[in-house]
Order: sequence, then structure tokens, then C-alpha cells
Amino acid sequence: MPVASSAAKPYHLGWRANGDSFDVALAVNRVLAAGGHAWRLRVDQTNADAGDYFIELTVRQHAALGELGLRCKAMEGALPGEAQALTAPATLLFAGTASRFPYYAYYALCLLRLGIAYTPCDGDALANGALDHANLLILPGGFSTWGIDNAEEVRGADARVRAFLAEGGTAIGSCGGAFYLSAGRPGWTGTAEAKPLFTHEYLQSGVGVVTVEMRDGPLALGCPPTMEVPYYHGPIYDVLGPGIEVAATFRELALQGRLAIDNPLDRDKFGRDMAGKPAILLATGKRGRAVLFSPHPEMGDLIRKYIALDGYVRRYLPIRGVGTMRDTLRHYRIADSPSFRLVQNAIDELMTTARRADTSAPASAGDHPQNEDILALCRREADELPDFGAGEEGDLLRDVAARVCARIDPAGERAARAIACIGKVAALRPPWNHLAATMKEHFCFAPTPTRTPAQGLMELELSVALMEAWTRVAELDFAMAECA
Repeated sequence: MPVASSAAKPYHLGWRANGDSFDVALAVNRVLAAGGHAWRLRVDQTNADAGDYFIELTVRQHAALGELGLRCKAMEGALPGEAQALTAPATLLFAGTASRFPYYAYYALCLLRLGIAYTPCDGDALANGALDHANLLILPGGFSTWGIDNAEEVRGADARVRAFLAEGGTAIGSCGGAFYLSAGRPGWTGTAEAKPLFTHEYLQSGVGVVTVEMRDGPLALGCPPTMEVPYYHGPIYDVLGPGIEVAATFRELALQGRLAIDNPLDRDKFGRDMAGKPAILLATGKRGRAVLFSPHPEMGDLIRKYIALDGYVRRYLPIRGVGTMRDTLRHYRIADSPSFRLVQNAIDELMTTARRADTSAPASAGDHPQNEDILALCRREADELPDFGAGEEGDLLRDVAARVCARIDPAGERAARAIACIGKVAALRPPWNHLAATMKEHFCFAPTPTRTPAQGLMELELSVALMEAWTRVAELDFAMAECA
């Protein structure tokens, strides 16, 4: 997106005034990407809440945010002393063979919804200079638990990541990514001087939705005291070394899960090994600065919905009936998952100290996007959904499928219009091209294990939501661009 050229004026952009919509984050991150300036408020003020933003907007940008439905209030006087300047995140998303679709795609959805146009990378790219032009590395779940060099069969990626973190780069890791940022195994960065209870044999915990209890601090801004987050075998910490701030602890097991991995987290095990233990860490020291999520905030309501469909709904369907269960499933907020706020807060906190990225040689934009790639894949996924059978559970599954399928063509039409103007937003080419290629590999060429109906529906809805989120970013960029 072109850098704004008109004179910009400062505005207050608040979360509460905008219904806590993630369009707030979308706006801030796209203004930063355009070369604008933004600040985060760390503490409450008389007319602003901790976590709110002050941003400089041109006339066109202000109008574009108004069209998005956002309310911005013109500022008078100087910025509060507690306002922290934010560096624009230049984000790499690790998405190699150790974090294939859909592992990396949960973060792709979360980042796009927050307005962050990431560049996908694999172990080879990390070993060969990709980090030189970044200031934030996102490490999703997957198999970076083994170290990136080993998991991707490359040489030098682990060393490059360690150097990147020591030189002002930052990182966010969930589950396998959090293991990698911990200490205790060869190849790990040791950014957080803490060894998980289970390291190599990590499957000894389980799968579910957990409740975490937030502690006062930057990652809790705008969040309730407790939050529900999907969990898949993430690191369990006990003894912590220096330079670590505990941002949240495990409190309760909300739901046991079997989605994709049939290994439900046992309630007794949760109570014995996890309750009261750290769930989110903010590490700062000579080995870099990073946020470590043991659970998966990026999975959000998408995974929570289908964990519920695979267990909770089946259990309570005979008790409360199809109508109540249909409403339960309808009202999960896939694109506005409350746990996405944890990711945005983590990015904001890291960007208050991160180095400014060298964008003199940005990542290649790749080939021109082709809308039919993802649209056709979504249609193919929909056509290949299984027969859900007779009975109330089958009726419920058909209703879920129908609601997701009804979004495919409208999303495709919007994406096609955005792609027609892709030259204006070259930064959005890499995520689209990578999504199309890896989704095609996953759905068309990779051996497909037996999937439950819930998993098949989840992957379809993930694909549609990715197309919608990417398009929303592109549309805002077009609206804000001076040359629009």
C-alpha cells in the first residue's frame, strides 16, 4: 500500500467506543503498514482506556475508517506521556513442512483479521536471510518442538533465529512454537529460561478448551479476568528462570476435546499438572523478547466450535434439542474470537521495543494471485463433505454445512474484486499465494486420513474464513490508499 502523502492528524481510536471490534486492530495495523504512526495507551486515562490507540490519519484514511464503521475522535493537545509508540510489525509466519496446513492457517486467519499481512516462510528461508527484513516471527503449533533444523532438514535456521532474537527481533509461539522458545532441548532458543514438564514426550497432556486466568500486565489489556482458549499438548511450566513475566495461569478445564487428535485432556491430570501453572509467558532478556502461549489463542472460536460439536453438542442434543444446539453453533464468532485480543496485545507489547524492519529488500510478492485457486478449493471441499446420515445429529451437521457453504460464493466474488486491484497491495500477495498452494497440497495431493465430520467442516470453514479475512484487509487498503 502506498505511503500516505497528505497531512495526517491525530485521533483517539478506542476499543469500547467501537464495540471491541477487531476492526480497531485492523485499522491500526494497516495504518502502520502504510507508513503511518500509532501509539498504544498502557494505562487508563480520563477519556481513554488502557489498550486504546492514538493514530495519525489522513483525510482519506479517516473517511475509510468511517466507512468501516469505526468511530475516531480528533485529539486536542499533546499525546499522554503513557502512550507508547508502536513499530510497524514486519511479520514472518513459519509455515514449512513442520507447520503445514492447517497448523499455520489458524495463525494466518488470526493475523489477517488483525490486519497483519504476514510473509510465509519455511526452514530454508529462515536459514537464508528471511529474518533480515523482519521484526516479528510467528511460530505456530506443529513440530518445531524438534528444532527447525531437524524438523525441516535444513542447516542454519536455528542459529539465524537465535541471532534474530538477540539483535532486536521478537517472536510469538503457540504450543510447539512455545516449546521452541523455551529451554531444555537441543535446538531450542532458550529465550524463556524455563523447561516444560514434558519436553520430547509432549503428548502426555491432552486436548481441550481451557480457562486461563489473566494477571495484570500488557497482555491483559481489554481482556476479562479469565478467558477460554483451545489447548493441544502445550508446554506446562513450573520453575521459571529470570526475565519471565507470567501473563496468565491455567485455571479450569472447560471442555475435553477429540477434534483432529483423539487424546482428550483428563480432568485429574489437569488438576494435578496444570491448574495454577503458567499458561502465557512474556520473556525478556539477552536471548531476546518473546511471548509464549501454551494454549492456542489463534485457534479461537473456530476450534472451540468444532470441539463442542464433537462432544458437548452430541451430549446435550438429546437433552435440549436441535434448536438450542443450532443456536449454540451459530453464534460462535470465528472472525472475532475473544482470544485474538491476546495475540494483538502480544504484538503491541513486542512492537513497543522491536527493531524497525529493513524493508529495502522486501520479500518477493510471488506470482499474481488467482482467485479461482482458493474459491475452487472451497467448492471442492464442500462437494466432498460426507453424508451426515439420518437423525437429529445429521440434521445439525447439515445445517452447519449449509451455513458455511452459503458464504463461499459471496466471499469469492469479493475476493475477485480485490484481486483485480492487487497491484495496489503487493504485500498481500505472499499470504494469498501461499494459502492457495498449501491448501491445494493439503486437499488434493496429501494422503487424507479418515476425518470426522466435525474436522471436515472445520477445515472448510477455516478455508472460507481465510478468504474473507484476506479480502477485508485488501478492501481497507484500497479505501485508504491515496491513489484509490
